[in-house]
Amino acid sequence: MKSLIRKYLYFILAGITYLIIHEGVHLIQALIFGIYKGINVLPLGIEIKIMQPLTIGGIKLAAFSGLSSVVTVLIGYVLFVLSPKILKLNNQPVKNYMYYVTFIFLLLDPVYISLLSFFVGGDINGIALGLNIPYMTVRGIYFVIAVFNTYLVYKKLYPTYVIKNKS
Repeated sequence: MKSLIRKYLYFILAGITYLIIHEGVHLIQALIFGIYKGINVLPLGIEIKIMQPLTIGGIKLAAFSGLSSVVTVLIGYVLFVLSPKILKLNNQPVKNYMYYVTFIFLLLDPVYISLLSFFVGGDINGIALGLNIPYMTVRGIYFVIAVFNTYLVYKKLYPTYVIKNKS
């Protein structure tokens, strides 16, 4: 039971880390673009409120909406590449935490934008509108990334952290 609670704790901490990075990128851009209005606290996280009607468009809008997901996925890739070095650390809680951070950073945005956006919208709106491309194109690109990252997690990350780490 204690092990299960620890897993949830690491997962929650990794989720908080994701929110700080993802929404932090939105916040920095909103401040730079002069469109920051505030922060909404939602049941499952936070979101950066921007001024309406939109005063940005094109590449700026696409960057505001998409850069946060690019940053989190890239951090996920960096952590994935660094996982052999992370596993050499003597601090088990840090290793556990980094596993969950890597897991969430690799999967959350690609799955959210490719599949969950059918139900909740979100960043996909600004990406598609800003780049003037169909929503399905954006979803398709993120779906390919989601499939690739799922492979990385299932075939590489999980065995590296969980199976090799037990011995």
